[in-house]
Amino acid sequence: MSTLILTLRESVRYRGRSGHLSWVAHRLSGLAILSFLLIHVWDTANANYAPAVYEWSVALFKHPLFGVGEIGVMAAVLYHAFNGIRITLLDFKPEWWKYQRQSAIFVWILFLVIFIPIGIYMIIGIFEYCGSTSCWTIPPFPSS
Repeated sequence: MSTLILTLRESVRYRGRSGHLSWVAHRLSGLAILSFLLIHVWDTANANYAPAVYEWSVALFKHPLFGVGEIGVMAAVLYHAFNGIRITLLDFKPEWWKYQRQSAIFVWILFLVIFIPIGIYMIIGIFEYCGSTSCWTIPPFPSS
């Protein structure tokens, strides 16, 4: 929780330029990945300990809103990976910090070039699934 509070507090304390925006995006993408992993571990644990809840969660995760969430997680992973590589390179080569703005722009361009086609492909998959079934219904939670 302190990480979220730190991110929110520091994100409103704008220091300027691409370095700050990259920092905010890196923190938020990291928190999104962590949230996904927590849900994933909970869901997978239910396969052993509560099979009915696991089946319900698998059916729930087929809802289109979770499909949009998957696109968000994919975007978070891509950006976090590319920006992490950029940060690592800048840490190993301190003389490259003078190119921080250019490297941040390069990361965003690389992210968009890879994200847009994959995102479109994933959206098409959501629409195809919704065309073949009643996708907006939320499955009822299993009673014990």
